[in-house]
Amino acid sequence: MFQKGSDRFSIANSERVHCALCKNQAGQGAILNTSVNYTSTSITNFAKTVLTGFGCDDNEARVVAEHLTDANLTGHDSHGIGMLPLYGEQVIDGNLIPNQQPVLNPPAGAISVVDAKRGFGHRMALLALDHAMNSVPEHKVALLGLRNSGHVSRVGTYSEYCAARGYVSIHMVNVVGHAPIVAPYGARESGFSTNPISMAMPVDGKAKPLLDIATSTVAFGKVRVASNKGEQMPPGCLVNSDGLETRDPDPMANHREGALSAFGAHKGSGLGIFVELLAGALASDDTVATMEHLPRGVINNMFSIIIDPAAFDDPDNVARRTLDFYDFIKSRSPAVGTDEVLLPGEPEINSRQFRQAQGIPVDPETIRQILDTARLFSLDSTALESLLEVQAQR
Repeated sequence: MFQKGSDRFSIANSERVHCALCKNQAGQGAILNTSVNYTSTSITNFAKTVLTGFGCDDNEARVVAEHLTDANLTGHDSHGIGMLPLYGEQVIDGNLIPNQQPVLNPPAGAISVVDAKRGFGHRMALLALDHAMNSVPEHKVALLGLRNSGHVSRVGTYSEYCAARGYVSIHMVNVVGHAPIVAPYGARESGFSTNPISMAMPVDGKAKPLLDIATSTVAFGKVRVASNKGEQMPPGCLVNSDGLETRDPDPMANHREGALSAFGAHKGSGLGIFVELLAGALASDDTVATMEHLPRGVINNMFSIIIDPAAFDDPDNVARRTLDFYDFIKSRSPAVGTDEVLLPGEPEINSRQFRQAQGIPVDPETIRQILDTARLFSLDSTALESLLEVQAQR
């Protein structure tokens, strides 16, 4: 099934069996098999075992598995363990290299450039940030260009990583290696990809608040998740190959037909364009306009700004002003139909707390896709599935 030259995700999508769906009497899709809530520990062990089968050593498998599990915990299932089939395909294609060693170029003042050489982005990004942050004590700021990386997954992770060290940070990621999937404002064809942005303020070693958004209305992974669950997409997220709005996720998820829409019309489109320029044209060698299209390729470039608040004032004073504003926003009266005013990052905090207690829901189709991929690496799917533990409901 892993044929070089294919532009489709064979295991994850193009030959998938819609075993989770049946047709009701009205002819509409209905979910037959619902998601199962698994413990976060077992999800991590499950993912780590799969990654070890891909060729990752224990450390890399742990870093990637913990990243994916935390993405699920925070409610970002689009960036969770459902990414494993794609990673496996990329390893087979040679477009994702386990245990890679990045090239840590000597800093030019406060600027560091790191070539990840197509290693697993979850680990590559942390190594690159560590390298860049070595410049902060001298310059009070560091700028990082991470290039040629495997998928870095949930970008908010890196804002949290910097906040734990007391630093403000901004991260922008472009996506090359495959055809663009987001239509710029006013276009019927795609021109860039989901191009996420994350930023956070540090308060007591935590990212508070934390903004983590795609510049498309939704991430591609959310289309994949909807397709796996047999669900329709919300209005305003997708256009079909004719440029008309659609709610059917399957053409995009299975065949990359149509395009995602940019959020906020011309505003989100403009942000997505500048993410492409800063992460691609400035910090790396390629934008989506020039990078070759690889079979099932997903290459990330990341432009990061890391700031020591001590350059402006005592960090405690900066944290106090941040909390003052945080509390000010929280004190605003909720709109009609809204229970609480939430700041960026609070939905993730709430989801993490809930899913740690209630378990991480994973649909059967996603598990099937992972097991199908694992078998291609000679992993015992029965033994692998036995690692998953259903969360006892409290």
